[in-house]
Amino acid sequence: MGLCAVLLFAACEDDTDTIGIASETDIITSSVQTFTFNTRSVELGPVAANSTKCYIGRVTDPATDIDVSADFIALFHTPENYSLPESDRIIKNTDGSIFCPNIELRLYFKSYKGDGNNPMKLAVYELDKDNVVREDVTYYTNTNLFSFVNPQRLTPVAEKTFTAIDQTISEEERESSDYYACIRIPLDTSEGQRILQLMVEHPEYFADSYQFSHHVCPGYYFMLKSGNGTLITIDVCVMNVNFQYKDTNGSTLDGVARFSATPEVIQSTRFENKGIEQLMTSINDGQGNPVKPYTYLTSPAGIVTEVTLPVDEIYQNHENDSISRARMVLTRINSEDTDIFSTPSSLLMIRPGKLTSFFEKREVADAITTYVSDFSIISNTFTFENINRLISYLYHEKQSIMQRDGLTAEQYAAAYPDWNRVMLVPVVTAVNSSNILTSVQHDFSLCSARIVGGTKPLSMQVIYSTYKK
Repeated sequence: MGLCAVLLFAACEDDTDTIGIASETDIITSSVQTFTFNTRSVELGPVAANSTKCYIGRVTDPATDIDVSADFIALFHTPENYSLPESDRIIKNTDGSIFCPNIELRLYFKSYKGDGNNPMKLAVYELDKDNVVREDVTYYTNTNLFSFVNPQRLTPVAEKTFTAIDQTISEEERESSDYYACIRIPLDTSEGQRILQLMVEHPEYFADSYQFSHHVCPGYYFMLKSGNGTLITIDVCVMNVNFQYKDTNGSTLDGVARFSATPEVIQSTRFENKGIEQLMTSINDGQGNPVKPYTYLTSPAGIVTEVTLPVDEIYQNHENDSISRARMVLTRINSEDTDIFSTPSSLLMIRPGKLTSFFEKREVADAITTYVSDFSIISNTFTFENINRLISYLYHEKQSIMQRDGLTAEQYAAAYPDWNRVMLVPVVTAVNSSNILTSVQHDFSLCSARIVGGTKPLSMQVIYSTYKK
């Protein structure tokens, strides 16, 4: 009775051109079958570096021996028509130039992976005004970020040795509710003086972020110099330019011009994964076939699991039936070694040929050809509850192309070898107040998991509905 209720009232979808609306004289019958499917591990390679966060550091995954390092570039956002107090109120040096007591970069973060007391070192390079990172170009996780550095200034403008846990402040302050951890990087005060002077002499350079990046500050490259054991997720980069001015009573006040690297401007992280090739040769043979009873999911930009869906088998002898439900469950293998790398929070199911454009165009899952599944800690699984529309789409697409081009099933498989394959990619998602999915991005945090599969075939349950007069 429960199954009948599901079939009658759930959204039973297939190809809408071939399914009619049940009338009072229609009889609906249902049947259930189980099919096996295969999985394998595939190296993902470079991906679009679209992200609202940046990353810096280096760690080694004890479960896979993959060594991940990250550094990034960031441009800065200026509030439109930002300006200083009147020039005659600003404190100046004896030569008439604006006095800048200090200027610093701050990299704010809430989370990191690895050892918080591990010393790391980064170098900061000034980017090139004549080769500014462009908004209309997609940059990838293997982009040579040093190519954007100012060729006239190939030495760092600053270097900083740091730990994720700032031992220069008290534990009480670090544990306070308003504490926001950050890496503070002082710059030469001459740079702050130059920016302040331009604010007075050329306010048009601060009209918007485009003018700012092309005339004032094109941004910085934060390059990892040394250290291993910590990777930090940077929430926001801030450049504080301090100055002093007089109020209406003649008292000297401290002021700050603040510019932030936020999602409104470009941020791009470069990742390097060492050890993926060795891992792939240990879990797949020379033809890419699995030799282990599991597959891998690693990020950032690491290894994904590829699934071959049994589309033909599902439709055999059911060409005129409706697929009411097709459920896929993937089980994680518990490991005691992944204390640094966490389990991916969500997976995107997507066809291989759509992977690049999906992230470049910042699309979201449509529950037709793309799906998202969240990891369940309780069941230790990723579950795709109903991918019936995807299976229907793949089957009818195949039939349409075969008919159009006069292909046999064998010829179609040779021409479109990935036609029934999907990839499972670690992602992070966002929803709005109505719990509607609004964003799907690559998960660039440190994630690693082994999933049951590989040489061990998995099973999925399919429920059919048949309409009879």
